[in-house]
Amino acid sequence: MKSVILTCLIVLASSAYAQCPTSESIVKGKNKTKDTYSVSSQSRAGAVKPGETYEMAFIAQAGMDYRLSAKAAEGGTITYEVYETYVEKKVVDGKDVFKRVKKVLSGSGAEAIEFTTDKTRKIYVSVTLTGGDAKKIECVGVLIEDKKTTKLGL
Repeated sequence: MKSVILTCLIVLASSAYAQCPTSESIVKGKNKTKDTYSVSSQSRAGAVKPGETYEMAFIAQAGMDYRLSAKAAEGGTITYEVYETYVEKKVVDGKDVFKRVKKVLSGSGAEAIEFTTDKTRKIYVSVTLTGGDAKKIECVGVLIEDKKTTKLGL
């Protein structure tokens, strides 16, 4: 009975320790100032080793403004790339050949990216962690904030 309880406690403690904090707490920390953007439920955080890449996707809705930020929890250096994919059709030797093509929308260091979309589309984010201890796993947060686009004119 003691071994079962001890095993449960070890499993619970290790799973609690291994989880990353929320992307909002990684990116903003205690500096959670109010502005017109609200945090999207599509924000994600994940554990990455230096030299590895964390990839995620989210759906950008039509008529929305987005602000995208990424940060490493322990202060490691990150770069991220925002892209979408589409299928390109080519005719090779009289046959239709389809190939998935990656279209880079933006690349960034540590600064936030703001954009507006006029149609619903799937956006990918690829975050690469560099520097730091190669053996130590670090949490990386990708914070997606959104708001309705302000309509101008008639």
